[in-house]
Amino acid sequence: MKVDARSERWREHRKKVRAEIVDAAFRAIDNLGPELSLREIAEEAGTAKPKIYRHFTDKADLFQAIGERLRDMLWAAIIPSINISADPAREVIRRSVEQYVYMVDQHPNVCRFLIQGRFAEQSESTMRALNEGRDITLAMAAMFNDELREMELDGAAIELAAFTTFGSAAAATEWWLGPSTDSPRRMPPDEFIAHMSTIMLGAINGTCELLGINIDPELPLHEGVRRRESVA
Repeated sequence: MKVDARSERWREHRKKVRAEIVDAAFRAIDNLGPELSLREIAEEAGTAKPKIYRHFTDKADLFQAIGERLRDMLWAAIIPSINISADPAREVIRRSVEQYVYMVDQHPNVCRFLIQGRFAEQSESTMRALNEGRDITLAMAAMFNDELREMELDGAAIELAAFTTFGSAAAATEWWLGPSTDSPRRMPPDEFIAHMSTIMLGAINGTCELLGINIDPELPLHEGVRRRESVA
């Protein structure tokens, strides 16, 4: 029992320290830009590189933890802002995109860091971190699918739409932020939100067309989605 208690305390301590290091990484990347080194993250955390390696397997592990934190922040912002059962489909998309753009605007360098893969070993970890963001679009797709479960939609088509919208969002984000930390935004946030929302809704409309259904974006999903009647 004592061994178990000690192990649990160590797990909790390790979890706490990992969270503190990720906090420091966010601050360092926000302030210094996406080209920073692990040493600079350690300095922001008030520690040395060896301590970081005691709590993270390698740079890729830290990189993935930063991606997970961004994902959790976005999910925590989106969920209270939407009601997928009652809100019109257009509003669900717009509010989700709005929360995403606000987060990108607050942490542009962190987003650059994740999208562009700045650590030397990041090719694989970049994909893992981006997958954390993709998980949100897959979760949203699952929510849509669940809301329309009686229609028995093609799960593969829904998943493909989720992958497509995530890829579009990542590419559009990189375009909007510009190539460097001193680049101005390519358009005002509200305008970017409007364009992104329209693009996302277009992907949904296209998928619905292929699935043989019509969607009225001004209605909640369970009211606005109908099977297209076949023409005799």
